Amino acid sequence: MDVAVSLTNSNRTRTCRNIVIHGFCKFENKGCEFNHDIVKPPSASGPSPEISKARLHINSPVFKPSNLGAGSVKAESVNAPEFVPKSNQESAMLTGGVYSDGRNIMQSFNTPIQNTLMTSVSNLSSNFSQFGINDMAMSGPMQGNYYGDTAANSYYYPGSGSMMHQPLQYHLYSTPLPHVSHLLPHQKTIHSFFISDSLREELHRKNEMVLQNVNAQEYGLPEDLHEYHSLYPLDFSQQKSTEVFGYQSSVYKSMCSVDGRTYALRRIEGFRLSNEMAMQTIESWRRIRHANIVSIREAFTSKAFGDHSLIFVYDYHPCAKTLYDVHFGPQAQLASQVVVGSAKGTDPIIPERTLWSYLVQIVSALSKIHSSGLAARLIDPTKILVTGKNRVRLNCCGVMDMLTFETAQSIAHLQQDDILNLGQLMLTLACKSITATHNISKSIEYISQQYSPELKNMILYLMSQPNPMKSSDQIVTMLGSRVLQEINDMQNANDVLESDLSRELENGRLARLLMKFGFINERPEFDMDPAWSETGDRYIIKLFRDYVFHQVDEAGLPVLDVAHVLTCLNKLDAGVDEKIVLMSRDEQSCLIVSYREIKSCIESAFRDLSKSK
Repeated sequence: MDVAVSLTNSNRTRTCRNIVIHGFCKFENKGCEFNHDIVKPPSASGPSPEISKARLHINSPVFKPSNLGAGSVKAESVNAPEFVPKSNQESAMLTGGVYSDGRNIMQSFNTPIQNTLMTSVSNLSSNFSQFGINDMAMSGPMQGNYYGDTAANSYYYPGSGSMMHQPLQYHLYSTPLPHVSHLLPHQKTIHSFFISDSLREELHRKNEMVLQNVNAQEYGLPEDLHEYHSLYPLDFSQQKSTEVFGYQSSVYKSMCSVDGRTYALRRIEGFRLSNEMAMQTIESWRRIRHANIVSIREAFTSKAFGDHSLIFVYDYHPCAKTLYDVHFGPQAQLASQVVVGSAKGTDPIIPERTLWSYLVQIVSALSKIHSSGLAARLIDPTKILVTGKNRVRLNCCGVMDMLTFETAQSIAHLQQDDILNLGQLMLTLACKSITATHNISKSIEYISQQYSPELKNMILYLMSQPNPMKSSDQIVTMLGSRVLQEINDMQNANDVLESDLSRELENGRLARLLMKFGFINERPEFDMDPAWSETGDRYIIKLFRDYVFHQVDEAGLPVLDVAHVLTCLNKLDAGVDEKIVLMSRDEQSCLIVSYREIKSCIESAFRDLSKSK
């Protein structure tokens, strides 16, 4: 009896293990003999060995450091308000790791964690460099004030000019491999089903250029200009010169709020229109529609830019370059250095076939203009656009007529000036020098060494004195054989484009098939039948969809074979009699059907859906 009492008393002095492990004991009030009071230690010598062995305890005291350093954070700062910087002076730039006043971010941290943070930043920078992000890209949008309340956030608004533009991934359009270039007549590559990669890339660039926009406030542009909006400057790198028009000019891409189309706005800065009759000169130009002339739509005056500006509205040709940029600009000079080396005077000449093409197109445009009783007056390499491969268009037509309305000259003399300016343009292109007209005899000697006598004689004729008066129709007659060659080249280019269009036409058939699959397969309910897409002919369509898109190989991995998909869809669209085996998803049943029968099932199911409209 004494032994039992002593054991009971010893148990009451020992802490219950449930309290140590779980923090509570569910048998505390049900006869548990151990001690459940953990607030007071069972003995004056210290806590029980069970509590001392536990790593975490519910009643463990809060850790308070004995010595708070200058850079340590107090526990009371947990309830501090959230820091929101209000200016660039209070926000640190993430890329450089410094504040705007030059202080290093790492100076605000304690020494024990400074090395760790510096190592992380270093690793992060190396990761950025692996992905090709240079310093310029990192210093663009990341340096803005993302927290300011007054200005628009340039990082989250794509229209801001400071936002670094990310180009399309053109490298994804791979070309055919060399070992598959020679195939049997019945074999085709994936590229044979789509348009050429170069044409697709060019069209993507043009569509991308049409959608370009900037922050109007950042560039000082008006939000709305007459019925046009979303102005985008097109002459970032060009210096404004008064040499051509006598006034500074600039070009913008804009959207029309009336028809939703994109137009190019030519702005003549600081021009005050003194005679309203000058606006009537645009009406004659609006009626001209020619393949080698940038069509003008209208002209109006505006004070939206803060001055008296004259605005001309032209058709917009995305990704177009001036003739000067193509053959005399920095990119053209760099390309010539890559081809022939960096030695001076070794630039490759423009092919003679290209010069004849330019001449035929410009003469064709002048013939249309002169027959309408007008004069181009701007046969200048900076005012001729190249909108395609050797495709040129006369630009800024009608501008000089309005600017010089008070001092207008006779149309006959202006037309003769057009022919003379055309000769000077051809001389400049043949010599590939803007200063070729300064020494005509030397330039003609150079042309006779590089080109055929026919081209030299044509340039001499264009630059000769008009005695008698020369006309564009006479030049067309002299270019008879060259015009036929130009027509032949245009027809060949048209055949290539039609061939590419026919490939996409075939893809349209497959796209319509895929749309029908999307309408029919996995339809939740139709005609009050939740199992409509899982029964009858629709079940066969579902199995065929799995046969085309959900095949797996021997290892159970998905088969991503585009050739298999295109082959099956083309056979289905043609409705051939070839039979295939369709297997259910549980592999318990098989169906042997032909493409013709599957096509009939699709047409029947789609007719059912169409009747419900």
